[in-house]
Amino acid sequence: MAEPVLRLQRLTKYYGVVRAVENLTLEVYEGECFGFLGPNGAGKTTTIGMILGLLWPTAGQVQVLGQRVTPTHTVALRQVGALVGTPGFYPYLSGRENLRLLARLYPEVDDARVDQVLEQVGLAEVGHRKVKGYSTGMKQRLGLAAALLHRPRLLVLDEPTNGLDPVGMAEVRDLLRRLVGQGVTVFLSSHLLHEVEQVCDRVAILHRGRIVAQGPVADLLVGRRDLEEAFMAVVQSSQTF
Repeated sequence: MAEPVLRLQRLTKYYGVVRAVENLTLEVYEGECFGFLGPNGAGKTTTIGMILGLLWPTAGQVQVLGQRVTPTHTVALRQVGALVGTPGFYPYLSGRENLRLLARLYPEVDDARVDQVLEQVGLAEVGHRKVKGYSTGMKQRLGLAAALLHRPRLLVLDEPTNGLDPVGMAEVRDLLRRLVGQGVTVFLSSHLLHEVEQVCDRVAILHRGRIVAQGPVADLLVGRRDLEEAFMAVVQSSQTF
């Protein structure tokens, strides 16, 4: 089997005596969309922070493309794009100008690539407008464009459709499908379970810092109406943790 693009091995994070994440083990392979699900407070954001080298694990490790990632070992993150939380941009610059500034970090990214990602996320016609006039959904799209700018092999997304209307959600869903079809690996955290059901190949469900279910979406749906019903059943059955 091919080397996983992302591997978490017994990943654990404690804050004092508070368990945020415990013994997370999973693998994500090239060209798949992997859903990372859980209620608020389950440990998803902490896990993503460790994946992106923003937090030190208490135990265990993160590997991206076979290389360990920590706050002091971030070489592998050059091939990772991320959209986590509310993206921050210079409000008095245009969307295109913001991306051109970011492009300076990547010698291989030129103006043609900036225009390409603006087109991909549906901002080509408003790329000249100042970001201060963008809606929340437009800023979210621009954040996704920034994450795609350097053609990452792994895309880590936390609630990427936040602030988007139904049309925008459908467009992002289609974009993720196209990216996966091109071989990009997507690690997607979202509360919108119907979106996850439509775009993800496999999922892991996190509850109180532990993975309580993991596998292909089709397997989790056996005997269930949809992913929401499966999710609720798994979480409720793990309340004794």
